[in-house]
Amino acid sequence: MDFALSVDCLKVYYFSDLGIIKAVDDVSFSIKKNESIGIVGESGCGKSTLGTALLRSVPYPGKIVNGRIILDGEDITKMSDDEFNKKVRWKKISMIFQGALNSLDPVFTIGSQMKEILQQHCYSNDYSEIIADSLSSVLLEPSIIKKYPHELSGGMKQRVSIAMSLLLNPKILVADEPTTSLDVMVESQIINLLKKLKKDRNMSIIFISHDLGVISEVSEIIAIMYRGQIVELGKAYEIYKNPKHPYTEKLVSSITSIKNKENKFEFLREKSLDLTRKESGCKFYDGCPYAKEKCRDAPPVINYKNGFIRCWLYE
Repeated sequence: MDFALSVDCLKVYYFSDLGIIKAVDDVSFSIKKNESIGIVGESGCGKSTLGTALLRSVPYPGKIVNGRIILDGEDITKMSDDEFNKKVRWKKISMIFQGALNSLDPVFTIGSQMKEILQQHCYSNDYSEIIADSLSSVLLEPSIIKKYPHELSGGMKQRVSIAMSLLLNPKILVADEPTTSLDVMVESQIINLLKKLKKDRNMSIIFISHDLGVISEVSEIIAIMYRGQIVELGKAYEIYKNPKHPYTEKLVSSITSIKNKENKFEFLREKSLDLTRKESGCKFYDGCPYAKEKCRDAPPVINYKNGFIRCWLYE
């Protein structure tokens, strides 16, 4: 099958004085061309680290310690930094980073910041035309080129961040919490914009969020992350209609509904989050209502028609 991107047994660890933090621990998934996948999980589960790993931008002291990231038949984890920057970064895969609203330099105009990206990649064409086209694709006027970040609203700055990520026409876009800090109306506009861009550009999107409601709007495939692992992956409608992993059940049940007048929330029964503790079994053992003695051993990955689940219940 022709995949746009394949991740195989990826591990990303942070090495600290307190110990090794396994932020991404044996993650595998694939995404087809013109497909969208949502990476969902609580804060601290490793989803943002996974996103930065795909761009080879894991912050120090983090490091990719194992696994492969296959893009166009090449393992980009084996590339030198120079080769990756020239051949891949922003050209084949780009990213809207978390906190993108604050990523724009306040002392430079939007145009000059976008021009810098083109110059770094040795583009010799008419910069203004390329920048104007990119801004137009996110429904912004060319006059934005001469403005400074403080002159723009939150929604406009987010669109500029998206336009910057699309400057070099990548085929894969990693969107890390692109609607954070936006009001509901602007959030809806950004979601609709990403869906339109995906269709118009025949682009694959990896959408990272803690919000299952947002993910349901943009993703055909959903991957549920917990403590650095994908514990369940499947078609979006199957995840919502029939969640299989006990942790996925908890997440789906937490979604409020106007049809459910009670909307009771059940807090997870687990110990405090210690990312450095050594675990040999299921990572959700402490919070799982179905936990048995054999769950102290690492659960198998069970494949089914449209995805997989990491749980002893489906052995």
